Amino acid sequence: MSLAFAATAVSLAILLTVLKAFEAVKVESWLQQHRDIVEFRSAGNSVPLGTRLARRAEANQRLVSAFGIVNSLTSPSVQVHQDFLKTASRVINAGRDNARWISLYCTAETLLRRDISTSKVGKGSGILLADCVRRLCLTVVLTDNFDVDPAAVSAEDVRLITREINQQWLRSKRDPWVTKSTMLNDCLDGLGLRWRAATTRVTEQQTEKLAPEEILGIIMPQYETLWRVVLLTFVTAYHRRARVENVERGRHVPACLGDCDAESEAVKLAKEGLRLNPSNKRIYRATTDAADVEACHRDARIWGPDALEFRPERFDELSSLQERAYYPYSLGKHRCPAISGFGNRMITMLVVALGSTLSLESGRVRYGDERLDGDPGEPLPTNRDDMEGWVFELRS
Repeated sequence: MSLAFAATAVSLAILLTVLKAFEAVKVESWLQQHRDIVEFRSAGNSVPLGTRLARRAEANQRLVSAFGIVNSLTSPSVQVHQDFLKTASRVINAGRDNARWISLYCTAETLLRRDISTSKVGKGSGILLADCVRRLCLTVVLTDNFDVDPAAVSAEDVRLITREINQQWLRSKRDPWVTKSTMLNDCLDGLGLRWRAATTRVTEQQTEKLAPEEILGIIMPQYETLWRVVLLTFVTAYHRRARVENVERGRHVPACLGDCDAESEAVKLAKEGLRLNPSNKRIYRATTDAADVEACHRDARIWGPDALEFRPERFDELSSLQERAYYPYSLGKHRCPAISGFGNRMITMLVVALGSTLSLESGRVRYGDERLDGDPGEPLPTNRDDMEGWVFELRS
């Protein structure tokens, strides 16, 4: 009996090993399919740049109709693509030192304190978080790109711009041929925006007043990819999964930003935020072809049983499979320019500014949903219109 039992145990162990190896191969194959779509390998190994751009633009034509945007994401033109990358690189890198991050953090903090000072205190009132974070992100992006003085910009104008961008985005989802918003364009035109001096090193034309479509072409890839991940990361790190470690990670922000060693712990807030809530849930390469970034970032077979938990410390050491499954800034030749470190720093800076100002001590988040309000372990919904009812209720 003992020999038979031992033989059975060995057979089971071998079977489990084989099944585990088979599962690993299956997961790797599944992941590679998504990576191949992102890198255009699904259609062959050698796809010309113009063809790649055309396939990407095909999925984004609704943005041309809704906003008049002509950039690398919406145009099949190689020249437009190259010009956009040069402009984005200047915006991201020009004058990018620690003093700049400190200045932007102060801007964010001032805006949030202004919201607190104009909001009612107590149950049933407070700050509408989606509106607040959208205005915060847009104002910081405008300040960073165009040297806008936040104090000189009407809060109502910013609210109108963010509301119209959001509504146009939703309209374009329902109707790909929706026309541009006159209200949005008039408001943007009224700002009289020009490139900030540090980013203008090319032609005299770039010092002229920018058209609304030009403004949207450069701010949309920043603002639209920022506000949702910033809101969800802030709420998760500082309220639903509030831990001393999360607060500690942000303690040296903004002073640490720009120093790779000094900022390494702080930016894990952004890395984990982007894992759970990638700016682009799916990356489209043609209207019927998409890589599911969110699924790759959340798969328990790759990230373990705590895949849906907010744990920045997981970035202390990723496995090779996790590194391959994590691509919030896309992959290969079409990676977002913000992958250089700018994106993680911007998200970290905004999340910490929110966490420091709208803290547990100063109030609490109400979701207007019994499950979310009653169970902090309930996963947060991530669609843009799911967050409209969230309120930061200030303590009296």
